[in-house]
Amino acid sequence: MSLAGTDGFYSGQYSWITGSATYTFNEHNSATFVGGGNTRTSTKSTAATPVLQNNGEVYNVIYTYTNAPWTIIPYVQATHVPKSATIGANSDATTYGGALTVNYSFDQSTALAGVSLPVRFEYISSSGSAAAGSPNLLYGPGSKAWSLTVTPTYQNNFYFVRGEFSYVGAQSITNGAGLGLNGNDKSQSRGLIEAGVRF
Repeated sequence: MSLAGTDGFYSGQYSWITGSATYTFNEHNSATFVGGGNTRTSTKSTAATPVLQNNGEVYNVIYTYTNAPWTIIPYVQATHVPKSATIGANSDATTYGGALTVNYSFDQSTALAGVSLPVRFEYISSSGSAAAGSPNLLYGPGSKAWSLTVTPTYQNNFYFVRGEFSYVGAQSITNGAGLGLNGNDKSQSRGLIEAGVRF
């Protein structure tokens, strides 16, 4: 179990309380509950500190299965932002989501030793509607989104290199709050290559 005081989404105001509890069933299976929320209203709003999310609560239930070469992690998440005129939330807002991460690490005795292949699928939906003036927690009130990410990785001792490809699809977006340069797109792809040293 753990308990921490933090500044949420890097707000500089240490008013978030977060905690987690993990139960280990056996060497391969465990379950974790994580929860946290802001105890004092923050009006700071930046790209790193979205004012609505920084005044909310977040809860996760995570299941982890590890048995080489597989790691499988499904989880569900819920967030809640209470009504507050101070931050421009004229009604409560919530999101519900879930994800599944699956990773396969190739055996050291094979030609692909050091290679792993993580794949992640995510889905999230938000409450409210633009017509009702609901707070926007995603791509407009009432919007939904899903993503698929593949991250092939090679590691040799402390050194690693990995590529990543991800695709995001959104539904029920509010124009200007979606994806793309003008915020009107409903999908987006991203690719990158990363290399470095792990300590």
